[in-house]
Amino acid sequence: MSKQLVIIGAGQGGLSASIYAKLQGWDVLVIEKRDLPGGKAAQIENLGFQLDPGPSIIILTHLYDQVFQAAGRNPRDYLNFTPLPTLSRVYFEGQSMIDLPSDLDACRSLLRQVAPQDLAGFDKLYATLRKAAPLVDKSVFAQPFRDPKDLLSPALLKFGFHFNPFRDYKTLVDQYFKSDLLRSFFYGFPSYGGQSYHSKAPGAFLIPFYMIEHGVSFPVGGVRAIPAAFHRLAIELGVEFRFNTGISEIETTNDRVTAVITDQNERITADAIISNVDPWTLGPQKQPPTKPASFSYFTAHWGLNKPVEGLDHHTLFVPKTYEESFRELYADRQFPTRPIVYVNDTHAHDPASLPKQTPSSDAPHSAKEFREELPPLMGRGGENLGEQIDGGKSLIFAVITAPSQEPHIKWLAQTPEYVQRIRHELALHNISFNDEDIVFERIQTPDLFAQRDGNFRGSLYGGDEQFRQWGIFPPVNIDPKVKNLAYCGGAVQPGAGLPMVTLSGKFAVDLLK
Repeated sequence: MSKQLVIIGAGQGGLSASIYAKLQGWDVLVIEKRDLPGGKAAQIENLGFQLDPGPSIIILTHLYDQVFQAAGRNPRDYLNFTPLPTLSRVYFEGQSMIDLPSDLDACRSLLRQVAPQDLAGFDKLYATLRKAAPLVDKSVFAQPFRDPKDLLSPALLKFGFHFNPFRDYKTLVDQYFKSDLLRSFFYGFPSYGGQSYHSKAPGAFLIPFYMIEHGVSFPVGGVRAIPAAFHRLAIELGVEFRFNTGISEIETTNDRVTAVITDQNERITADAIISNVDPWTLGPQKQPPTKPASFSYFTAHWGLNKPVEGLDHHTLFVPKTYEESFRELYADRQFPTRPIVYVNDTHAHDPASLPKQTPSSDAPHSAKEFREELPPLMGRGGENLGEQIDGGKSLIFAVITAPSQEPHIKWLAQTPEYVQRIRHELALHNISFNDEDIVFERIQTPDLFAQRDGNFRGSLYGGDEQFRQWGIFPPVNIDPKVKNLAYCGGAVQPGAGLPMVTLSGKFAVDLLK
């Protein structure tokens, strides 16, 4: 007799979990607060523009393929990826623009030109990572760590031996690189997992390594195509979805969950539950808002009535004062005075993201909506807008690594100032537009992630360092006291980012065994 599994949330982790659970014989019901699947990676449509409002740097595509292969499907029938020729375009203040190539030899050739003093350090680090990366596949990517003896995993120990365990990430970066260009590029990677460069975080080096070793890709149809493909497979396997339904409570009896209570006061019984909502915002591990949270993002999406030149698919803008910017972020938990700005511009590979026709001049401007912290105009999902695209449009997505909800930051009141800081950094490199060019402006702050997605204090990575297991890993995917309650998402193992979140769904299902 099959058992009922309720999954709270249809983000990428919940979608992955629903597929693996169905393959293991569970009856699966996914309950989602919003009206569409995908979580932060879900499509949003605004005045004809198709937005990817969440993850944008796509690596480790084989981790998505594994899910379809587990179901006996050909991944290419669901998802296809286009390799990008450059990792990123970089504008470093006071220097010429450079494009970081996706090929290792080309990267080395570029370093000889722009930072020859760092070539030896780059080669040493890359050789180390090439030896260490397979050990991660055998350990961190293979199963969650839930017991101290798991730290004695031979693969994990070998990985640790490649780096000095007594040095924080910043010290390691400074050991390898001397140029401002390389240091500024590497300093930000710990924040991708919710840590700072003061953390013992050698794993953060793996992100740029994977970018070079395996390449950076873009899904055909946009990043929104990834959760859409997972949702399609889940439906085909018989997973049931219920949208526009929030969960107000996880009901427990002794050491087991017994049901969920919806926001409509409906009780739904369950033999087990997987929560794609942070453990600290729902259920037995719920924490008070005074507990420290990790980092988040501040994003600005602009639909423009003009083309913008000078951007690549991924573009990074770095001020001369980058060291002060990182200090303000990591030490002071402030929005940087001069932020390092990442910009995603996808229209070359995703022409359907631009409107086919010019929006009406009397169309509602969405600035009022973001100031009320309301998600603007939820999308219809997967609509093909046709081949005739107006070439006089642009869709720009700017992302700033930011603190989560902090007492000294009033996101709603300070948003206009932060937007101007971003536009100032772009304008320094002749990437500019006037207010009259803006068709819409859509802002996401930690307040939105907390209210809409259930992220703890609006953080994309859950609790701060003190919540990490043994000070190393995100928390394990099974509740420490409730035997049949598991978790998936970026706040638990193996960590943040779409590939890791996809793995977290498998980890949660496996631990329910």
